[in-house]
Amino acid sequence: MPGRSPEEARKAFLQPLQRALSCITDTKLLVSRGRQPGDVEALALSEDPLRLTSARIGIVQFVLGHQFKLVPDGRKSWHVSTTAYRYHLLDDSGAELIAWHWHPGSLGDPRLRGHPHLHAPAGSIDRHIHVPTGRVSIESVLRLLLIDLAVPARPAHVADFAKVLDECESPFIEHRRWHAWRRP
Repeated sequence: MPGRSPEEARKAFLQPLQRALSCITDTKLLVSRGRQPGDVEALALSEDPLRLTSARIGIVQFVLGHQFKLVPDGRKSWHVSTTAYRYHLLDDSGAELIAWHWHPGSLGDPRLRGHPHLHAPAGSIDRHIHVPTGRVSIESVLRLLLIDLAVPARPAHVADFAKVLDECESPFIEHRRWHAWRRP
C-alpha cells in the first residue's frame, strides 16, 4: 500500500489487516521492525497460535507469519512489498490442517522458489506436497475461517464481517504487484 513516507506506507498496510483481524478476535498484530526502511520486517499475532472455535471442526489454531519490507517508489512515495508468508491452520493437538506458503528465499527445492503453494495433508498426500496456488491474502484466510469453518464473528462484526473483509482486502488487490508467481 502506498504512502508518502515509510511510516505512512507501513500504517496503510497494517491498519486494514488489524481491522480484518478484529472480525474474529481482539488479538493484536505484532511487528518486528527493521532498523531502517528496506530491512525485512516480520508480522505475527500477539496470541500465537490464535485458538478459535469452529462450529464444523472444533478447535482450530491460526498461526500467521508474514514478512515485508518498505520500498521507495520514487522520491516521494513508498510501498510495502511482501517478501514471504506462512499462514497455518492447526487442529487442537497442533497437527497441520492446511497451510499457505510463499517463501522465495528458502532453502527448499529450487524449482519451487517463487511459487506460492499450500500444504493440505490428506490420505496419501503428506504435508511435503506443494499444491500450487495464487498469492493468498490474510483476509482470504480469515474469510475461510468465518464462512467455511464457521468460526463465529465477534459481536461487533456478526452482520458486517464480509463487507469488512472485502474493504480491507481491496487495497491489497489494487496495489499488489504480482498474483500467481514471482521470480525470486
